[in-house]
Amino acid sequence: MRLLISAMLALFSLASTAQAEQVWLTMDQVRPYKLEVPAQNIVVGNPAIADVTVQDNKNLLLFGKSPGLTNIYIFDEKGETIQNMMIRVRSQNTDMLTFYRGASRTTYNCTTNCEATITVGDDQKTFQNVSAQVTQKFGQATGAAGSDDE
Repeated sequence: MRLLISAMLALFSLASTAQAEQVWLTMDQVRPYKLEVPAQNIVVGNPAIADVTVQDNKNLLLFGKSPGLTNIYIFDEKGETIQNMMIRVRSQNTDMLTFYRGASRTTYNCTTNCEATITVGDDQKTFQNVSAQVTQKFGQATGAAGSDDE
């Protein structure tokens, strides 16, 4: 009887862990993902951590938004679960410099020259200033692109 219970527990343990595939993403980067079975619906546990863009019912783009852990459920046309993916998003470590001044933190992207970048966990004032600059630059770029059409 003990052997039967042990075997059942082991089988249950394997079945529950086999259902969730772990996928690692890097913050602010996209990773293509191909499904074996066409998807009908996709649910993201926490879209502030990761998100999905659907190219077609078998090809997805997974996007890491902020460091953390979430999951994505994918369902077929019958509503059956195709996949449960555990999504782990890590921050970019290469070419990044984190500067601490007391409890205040600022992150720099040092790909060519070190420039302040928007990173979750940085000092709120620095984060807001860099974010405002990025938004303003984006507005200028999209405004300039729209003026060519007129």
